[in-house]
Order: sequence, then C-alpha cells, then structure tokens
Amino acid sequence: MISFTDARRIIQESATREMSIETVPLVLAAGRVLAHSIVARESVPPSANSAMDGYAVVAADTSGATVETPVLLSVIDEASAGSVATRTLGPRQAIRIMTGGLIPEGADAVVEVESTSEADGVVAIARTVRPGEAVREPGDDMRAGETVIDEGKRLTPGDIGVLATLGIVNVPVRIQPKVGILATGNEIVEPWRQPAPGQLRNSSAAALYAFCAQAGAEPIDLGIARDDRDELAEKLEGGLRFDVLLTTGGVSAGLYDYVQHLLPAAGVDVRFHTVNIKPGKPVLFGVHAEGPDETLVFGLPGNPVSTLVTFHQFVRPAICALMRQTTEPLRIAAALETPLRKSDDKRHFVRGVLRRDVDGALKVASTGSQSSGAMSSMSRANCLIVLAENERSKDAGEMVEVEML
Repeated sequence: MISFTDARRIIQESATREMSIETVPLVLAAGRVLAHSIVARESVPPSANSAMDGYAVVAADTSGATVETPVLLSVIDEASAGSVATRTLGPRQAIRIMTGGLIPEGADAVVEVESTSEADGVVAIARTVRPGEAVREPGDDMRAGETVIDEGKRLTPGDIGVLATLGIVNVPVRIQPKVGILATGNEIVEPWRQPAPGQLRNSSAAALYAFCAQAGAEPIDLGIARDDRDELAEKLEGGLRFDVLLTTGGVSAGLYDYVQHLLPAAGVDVRFHTVNIKPGKPVLFGVHAEGPDETLVFGLPGNPVSTLVTFHQFVRPAICALMRQTTEPLRIAAALETPLRKSDDKRHFVRGVLRRDVDGALKVASTGSQSSGAMSSMSRANCLIVLAENERSKDAGEMVEVEML
C-alpha cells in the first residue's frame, strides 16, 4: 500500500503521452483544451469608442456645468454604432454619439444622455465631465501581441467570445482521450434491466461515463464482463486499444476478483495496487505499452462511491495530463458544521455539502452516511472534505480543506 501523494506522483510521471492536435470550428471548441496559446493579432477595440449613449464633447467646455446652470453646446453631427462622424469637433460643440460609436476628432470625453437635454440643435450639459470619461481607448480590452488565452486551458464560453472577437474561427485543441469503461461482476446488470435477487443495476459505469465527458474525454461503454476468466480476459484485451481503460470491481481480495491477476497477464505494468485512502483503498494503476501506443489502466473498486472518488482523485488528473490541461479542481477552506471522526491513518475523502452562510462565511457539512455503496450521497455532495492522514477528530467550527467536485 502506498501513500496518496506517491500514487498521484506515479500517475503524473506515467502520463507522458501528449494527445495530438486537431483543429475544430469555433462553435465546437467550448470545453476542449487549447493546444497553442492565443496571441492577439490586433488591438481590441482598434479605435477609441464610446462606452455609452450620449454626446462627445471637449471636457474643458463642460467646466462648471450643473443642473441649475448647464453648459450649452451646439450639436453638429452624429456618430452611431457602425458609422463615423464626418465633422471635427470645435469649441463649444458636441456630437451626438451611441454606444460603440467612434470618438470624433477633437473630442476627449463623452457625457451620458441622462445628464443632458437637447432642443433645436443645442444640448444642455448638466455636469462637469473629466477628460477620457466614458471613452474606451484602443487596446483597452486586448492589445496586439498580448497572450490572451494560455495553452492548456479548457475553453469556456467567455474564451469562445474572445476567439470570435479576434476572428479566430478554427481553433487548435487537443484530441480528446478515448476512455473505455468496463464493468465487471456477476452481480450487476444494465440500468434498464430488472435486477434479480442479489443483483444491482450498474450505476458506476453510467456515472463514470458522465464524469469522463465532464473531464473532456470521450467515454466508450464496454459493457459488463462476468466473473469468468476467459470472458474477462477477452474484454480487457479489447479495452487496451483505448487511451485510458477503466474497470470497476475485481481488484480487491475476493475469490472472484480476477482483474488484478488478468491485467499483468495482458501485458499491463502494474505500478501500484492499494492506496492509503478511504474510500477507494484497492485502486490499481498500470500502463500497457505496445510500440508507441500506451494505455493508462485504472482498476477502480467496485463499490459505487469508491469508484467515483478514485476517478476524481486519480483518473481525472491523468486525463488532464494527457491533454496538457493546466486547470485544477478548486480547493478552499471552510468551517465544519458537523463533527467528523476517524480512527485510522488513511487520507479520508468525506462527501460534503458546501454552502455560504448569511454572514458570508463558507460552511461545510457531511452528507450523512459515508457508506461506499451510498450512491445518493454523491448526488447530494458538491464537494469532498479532505482529512489528512495525521488528522483525527474534527469538531464543528474547525476549518477543513474542501475540494469541489
């Protein structure tokens, strides 16, 4: 049995492959991992423009203006969005301007329409305006030559907006790793089946499928392998053609836990088996290499919660490493609302619910039962409360580390 830290290190050192690069259309790039940093080829905005509807003015002309004693300026032109005023602003003059309109020559500020009133070609300005007020200068958003999105970032809708702003319609991204998901065990049936006595629906594979998609990978359901050596060996062999292979069950100490024995026989170099954590202690990790092709293999425990916790802690980081993704799950500190007890030296991952109190403080409570078979606790949880190996009891009010799911 190895430590959690050593297990994470071994996985990181083993995930040496780098997924190839493909180009996808802008509208399909959200959620993909950027393969090359994006450098702005032009400044945004390219020219000074107005941040609001109002009047472009010379700020000095509004000096001393108030509601009671407004400054009167002649309106000589208009600059709407998408058009340019044809006249240059002179002393005691104003040009009507809309949000996004280019700042006319001679103007150095914009006064919002709410502080004005216009009649018969004259606008009354009811307050003093500062130079540069309500003016978006060239490059205020992005400057030419500036790196605006770093390589390795998983693209958000906001990033898609930046790419569109810069005219980048074909986006270089990492190919999504293909992840085969193979459930094992005589006791499980597909979710659409009615379980016989002693059987359970295969909830873990469905949840893993969703977890993989959420992590940016391409999940492939390999079905269920019964506790039969020949059938299981055949299905494992088929799963080794993917970038990552996940199995559920068959890695503990039971009589029919064949996975742990069949993986080495299939050429998998097992790099650890059992980690000092709870839940998920029996987790197995290895690498199958065949020429330049490598498959990262994870034998996940059969209990549903153990399956999902070990995915979050071990598989997700491996998927991110293959795509050279740089973002990590959010980890924060919160005050316990419910006491926690542990009597061993394992690192515990307690399903929790994080919330913000009325006073703004972050508080976290256990979901209740921490049984490895309680799938509903994963549905209720929005985080994992982390108790380190050397920690024991934690009382209500004490601060704990929380890892967002």
